[in-house]
Amino acid sequence: MNYEKIANEIKNKVGGEENIKAVTHCATRLRINVKDSEKVDFDSIKKISGVVDAVYSNGQVQVVIGTDVPKVYDAFMEIYDVSNSNQSTDEEVTKNKQSAFSKLIDFIASSFTPILPAIIGGGLLKGIIAIFVAFNVLSIKSIDYQVLSFIADASFQFLPVLLAYTSAKKLKANPYIAVTLAGVLMSSSFGMLINQHAKIVLFGLPIRPVNYASSVIPILLIVYVQSKIEKYLNKVFPATVGMFLTPTISIFVNAILGLVILGPLGSYIGDYLGMAIGYLNQNIPWLAPTILGAFSPLIVMMGMHYSLFPIALQSISRFGYDSFFTPAGLVSNIAQAGAGFAVAVKTKDKKMKSTAFSTSITALLGVTEPVLYGVNLKLKKPLYAAIVGGAIGGLYAGITFVTSTAMASPGILALALFAKTIKNLINAIIAMLIAFLVSFLLGLLLLKDDDKSKKHVQDEKNELSVSSVTDGQIVYLSRVNDKAFSSEQMGKGIAFISKKGDVYAPTSGEISLVFPTKHAYGIKTPENIELLIHLGINTVELKGKYFESFVTQGQTVKQGQKIAHFNLDKISQAGYDPTIMLIVTEPQGLVPQVCVADNQEVTKSDKVINLIQG
Repeated sequence: MNYEKIANEIKNKVGGEENIKAVTHCATRLRINVKDSEKVDFDSIKKISGVVDAVYSNGQVQVVIGTDVPKVYDAFMEIYDVSNSNQSTDEEVTKNKQSAFSKLIDFIASSFTPILPAIIGGGLLKGIIAIFVAFNVLSIKSIDYQVLSFIADASFQFLPVLLAYTSAKKLKANPYIAVTLAGVLMSSSFGMLINQHAKIVLFGLPIRPVNYASSVIPILLIVYVQSKIEKYLNKVFPATVGMFLTPTISIFVNAILGLVILGPLGSYIGDYLGMAIGYLNQNIPWLAPTILGAFSPLIVMMGMHYSLFPIALQSISRFGYDSFFTPAGLVSNIAQAGAGFAVAVKTKDKKMKSTAFSTSITALLGVTEPVLYGVNLKLKKPLYAAIVGGAIGGLYAGITFVTSTAMASPGILALALFAKTIKNLINAIIAMLIAFLVSFLLGLLLLKDDDKSKKHVQDEKNELSVSSVTDGQIVYLSRVNDKAFSSEQMGKGIAFISKKGDVYAPTSGEISLVFPTKHAYGIKTPENIELLIHLGINTVELKGKYFESFVTQGQTVKQGQKIAHFNLDKISQAGYDPTIMLIVTEPQGLVPQVCVADNQEVTKSDKVINLIQG
């Protein structure tokens, strides 16, 4: 695999260096923060050899690559000039304005992603030590055990230090001052004060006696405030004076705020979070593993799984175990593998069979994105099987209260995390087998007619006639004022200038997509042909203003049924092009043949495209 070529193509397709703000990666994804998401050519990125998929989530372009992502990241950073990523114009910031929730998810993901190797490595070491103890190879009273334990615990014990550095890098605060502030919380002198004095007061302000080892929330709050204070100080002081005063004031002010206000506040939040986890563990232990076991694939697709890290780490810090995140991740990942193997057994497509088999093995080891994007999500039915399998496996894990001693990428290699007791390990294996078998068998059942339906689609000469989506005038795609559409990078199709702004279904089928801003709709026909209707150019920036939707995702519609309306005059006055694009996105084996002339007047009942076998 040519990693430099992949990196260079990705860089160009996200809009070049001038459109990049920051680049990082997790276990399987290259994560790129961009200034203007409209400049990103997602379809072209997905076609790059070595790329599994590309999605936009939480303000990031997330390029799914798989286990080779560190090598692609290294190649990317060799050709990427970081100096181009420092500034964003007000217009660019507006185009990519995120909600507070999206910003929070992005912050958590960026803070935790770089430290995952330390957490996973330490977690697996803890699991291996637990296995040695369970089989009486190692005594907990021995020096060997004690030394190995503090080695394995180090990444968790000093988690505030690790998070201080990564969160400061994300917020553009001084990372070394952030680490210093974490050192204040972790100071042995502070620990001695707690042990020696029932009450600690600084300048008349009470300091709550808290052990901040393994904590998450306090240091994140402190670094956030640090970033704001440093930004203010850098504006107030000239550079010559600021190089001395800014770090001095920052350490002094933030340390006091951290000890008196922010640290205790984060500790209280952690306490209440721990109480909530304890309540679930005691009263309904099956609930969280069942829900997460089922919907982890969807959470991963949205890039939101990092938002659960603080909760899981808080559980480990407070109780010594994780009862939902890692157990649910284990059954969900194994369920993905089971569904993938069902495809490998059932399909007659040699390429899909090979892909399903190889990516399912990877999923067994804990990396699911390749099988999720390359097989299960693509075919839909295996994903449904994996959701059911994950839910039932999670239910068993919850009922038997399966726990892990640490966090890791859950796969068969992570079973060491469940070896605290033999009973716990056996239940983890049973939950895993349940998830695999249910998803595998259900996948076989759901896929029984796939080859027959696929053959039907391929054998038909004229698959479908597509009607106009509006009453108006035809515009050939080559004349559309948007490169992604005019170059047919988004797919082949046709465009329209609407008379009244009414939009109709061009064929019968299921509404597979309703974009939150109501400017884009997807329709999937019974023949598995997928169409995209895009209302206007760059109109996503209007955030739904002047658009009205009459359908919901999953709804079945008839050809000619009204699905949307948009105010042509208002949109034009706002400076946006109201041209409607109708694109054929799947399957690629069908060739859209336009059967109307450029500039021709059409109504919603007129046929505009015939799909024929290519």
